Amino acid sequence: MTPAPQITLEALFAHPLRHNIRWEHLCALWRSLGGEIERLDQQRLRLRLPDGSDTWMHQSGGRHHAVLSADDVLRVRRLLDDAGIRPQASGMVSDERGDQARRLLIRLDHRSADAYWFEGDGFEHATLQPHGLWATGQNLTHRHDRDVAGQRAPLDHEYLSRLSELLESADRVLVLGHGHGEASLIPSLLRHLAHHRPDLLNRIDA
Repeated sequence: MTPAPQITLEALFAHPLRHNIRWEHLCALWRSLGGEIERLDQQRLRLRLPDGSDTWMHQSGGRHHAVLSADDVLRVRRLLDDAGIRPQASGMVSDERGDQARRLLIRLDHRSADAYWFEGDGFEHATLQPHGLWATGQNLTHRHDRDVAGQRAPLDHEYLSRLSELLESADRVLVLGHGHGEASLIPSLLRHLAHHRPDLLNRIDA
């Protein structure tokens, strides 16, 4: 579900800087403004507004580059601001989205994550499953399963990284785990975020 262009516009001007704005959502916003997106080569795009003002941006391929970099957000924000296109001009609230916030509920364990996004009156659902260590079906909550040669089995960092990408897609996140203590995946996820994506921690209620 692509968010309304106004929500993408608000995200571009939000403070602190958003790191979850997808290229496809920027393109939808640009079309709604009557702007043009021209591909200069395999990695560069030119964004032009109806008044003729423009900027160019670098777009790499692959799923890890599906969102705008911080530099991309600042370039687009500056172009829009100079053209007088701002969230406030559309009657939007730039920092507090209220009922329009994109909320995410995750029911989480070592074998899968059920994700439910809520935005306005609509919702989406997706299931994320591990493809690495935890896809083997091992129950890592039991000592004899998680010990390898006397040491704890390694974490499935690929799964934890994909969970981090889920968190990027929402403003607020509620995480519900299975079990308590080490039987729950939530502590492992929080430690992973603290090390790799501390900017996402303030979105989570766990």
